[in-house]
Amino acid sequence: MKNEKLSSFIFSTFVGMTKFSEFPYVADRFNAVRRETVQVRVGEALIGGNAPILVQSMTTTKPKDVEKTVAETLALAKVGCGLVRITAPTFADAAALEEVMKQVRAAGCTVPVSADIHFQPKAAFEALKWVEKVRINPGNFVDTGILTLDQQTDKSFDEGKEKVAEAFTPFVQEAKRLGRAIRIGVNHGSLSARMIYRYGDTVEGMVESAMEYLAVCEAEHFDQVVLSLKSSNPRVAIAAYRMLAARIKQEGFKPYPFHIGVTEAGAGADGRLKSAAGIGALLLDGLADTIRVSLTEDPVAEVPVAQELIKACTLPAAPTAYNVPVLEKDPYHYERRATSVVNVSGVEIGGSHPVKVGVKADAIALTGERRNAEFALPSLDAAPVVQFKDAMDIAGFAANPASVPAGSVFCYTGAEMVSGVRALAAALEAAGRQDPILLYAKINDSERDTLRVSADIGSLVTDGLGDAVVIDGYKGAKESVLLAFDILQAAYCRRSKTNFISCPSCGRTLYDIQQVMGKIKARFGHLSDISIGIMGCIVNGPGEMADADFGYVGGGPGRITLFEGKTAVKKNIPEEDAIEELVNLIKERGRWQEP
Repeated sequence: MKNEKLSSFIFSTFVGMTKFSEFPYVADRFNAVRRETVQVRVGEALIGGNAPILVQSMTTTKPKDVEKTVAETLALAKVGCGLVRITAPTFADAAALEEVMKQVRAAGCTVPVSADIHFQPKAAFEALKWVEKVRINPGNFVDTGILTLDQQTDKSFDEGKEKVAEAFTPFVQEAKRLGRAIRIGVNHGSLSARMIYRYGDTVEGMVESAMEYLAVCEAEHFDQVVLSLKSSNPRVAIAAYRMLAARIKQEGFKPYPFHIGVTEAGAGADGRLKSAAGIGALLLDGLADTIRVSLTEDPVAEVPVAQELIKACTLPAAPTAYNVPVLEKDPYHYERRATSVVNVSGVEIGGSHPVKVGVKADAIALTGERRNAEFALPSLDAAPVVQFKDAMDIAGFAANPASVPAGSVFCYTGAEMVSGVRALAAALEAAGRQDPILLYAKINDSERDTLRVSADIGSLVTDGLGDAVVIDGYKGAKESVLLAFDILQAAYCRRSKTNFISCPSCGRTLYDIQQVMGKIKARFGHLSDISIGIMGCIVNGPGEMADADFGYVGGGPGRITLFEGKTAVKKNIPEEDAIEELVNLIKERGRWQEP
């Protein structure tokens, strides 16, 4: 039956709309400000509407284990977590939230709680009774009756749209009646077959998946909605959130707040850098209202990292006048900026070469180290490098491009690296110049500086800007070089070592993922140019590790499924045998190297 309330929503197409000026996700890419949004109340917490950016985390338990779930919730609240999410994989788990909430509140804890639902609409309705917010996944909330891609047709796509409206409308109405909030949480790894059929495995598919559900909320005049578009690939996540902000404007919908995250970021320094590259870039775009740093560690460890990342990526209080044209480079689809090749210290930079990593020559002289560096930077003021120290330098070049000889390497060293380099790129674009750009950052060894430089470089390489990277001052020359390589890998720009994609544990996880992650790192960490996904279950696993060469996925209690790309190649392996079976699989494919 046709949903008449939705008949007025005739979606425009965003595919092919590439000019920033047509649908800006932010009014000024050189001076981003916090996006104005509807304010959503979740218990005593506020999200969006100029409220402080809220930090979230998630328990590793099932609600049926009431004691452990309560203990983890209280521990997260104690370290400053502003919202706790608890997975409810079954209706019984959703019903158990009643007792969990009674005990959490009896302990004097007022932290709001969100239930995380996949595949179980009945569990979502049950969870609405007990918690302040429920997250649903558009990729699996509605069973449209056709689950495989090869069965999809234009007719089934349209029929599926009606089924979404029929199933989701009562849920929205119930949330409105109870005064609850909803998160429409899209995952790149679990897009519905309908969306992949129509849009492919793209950011458009992610955005339209959210828009389809958001249209129901608009039709019901329900605005207590938070949106998320998560991916394990920071580049995909950044593009998706930007496009969603623009699509919402395009359709004239209310500006709903965004929950920002990069899924399956991993553990340790790599997990922090990857989170900073994606979440930090969106904080610098002004698009974040609440964030979660997803680490394969104790959930309590996520909170201080998220808090520090928010501080590291604080937007400037006053705008900077760069006096350059609008940067028209497409912010929604990755394409590296076309550049000419320039020789720096005997090394070619730009053109089709990967983003190169260099080291300051004076750092080599001081420490005697240049391990793995691909070039030595003699000076920021020695040809062919041309240093721009502030907005006035950029404006001067924009007014007189001939003042800088062709075949230079442009480098911005002023405040706010992202806006400064974007302004440089805009000036070069307007002048018809293809000189390469060096991303230079002088930092100390604090966590805040490390997170910020990953956010800066992650944002810029996602924009397709930057042909070389030099980090100066971080511990030492060797450490600075390795940090630059690690950030480029975190931003999915260039791989230089084993890439691990691993989810944080939750109540769906079928094995001790933190322990297994340690074993896999020890066994496979010596491999070069290999990506391995470590996933606790199949909800998002095969999709989120789509970029991985091989995957280790929980298939059942004590059982592991091994993947090659998105294909399950070995199933039902006893957990105690699975790591060596993965070694054998990699050997069979001729990609194993002995330590």
